Amino acid sequence: MFRNTLTFKFGKTIGLFYLFCISASILTIIAEKIYHLILHTTTSSYGLFFAVVLLLNASVIFVANFFIAEFILFIIDCFRIKTIKQLPNIETSKIKTIFEYILFTLSLLVPLCYICAILPNIK
Repeated sequence: MFRNTLTFKFGKTIGLFYLFCISASILTIIAEKIYHLILHTTTSSYGLFFAVVLLLNASVIFVANFFIAEFILFIIDCFRIKTIKQLPNIETSKIKTIFEYILFTLSLLVPLCYICAILPNIK
């Protein structure tokens, strides 16, 4: 039943976006390290790593705003609960179900962790 809600479907999309951001940043950092290793030079202090960190911060701030949309969708789902209960459950493999729940959890944890990290710095 929960997998038929708008909140879950939207959360999976945001979670997939976070997964892409994380994997792209890791691959970019690895590519920069390999580049400097091939050229036998020391890594610069303001290299590509700095740009990736800035882009990740921007994407986290951007998607943290969608955290509010998840709450709005949750309220809409509460009003639609009777309709949601009547929808048939779609049978999927166990691995796909686990992956969907991991994406949804990721979409909730990243904005919460970001908020927890910046709150102590706000004076």
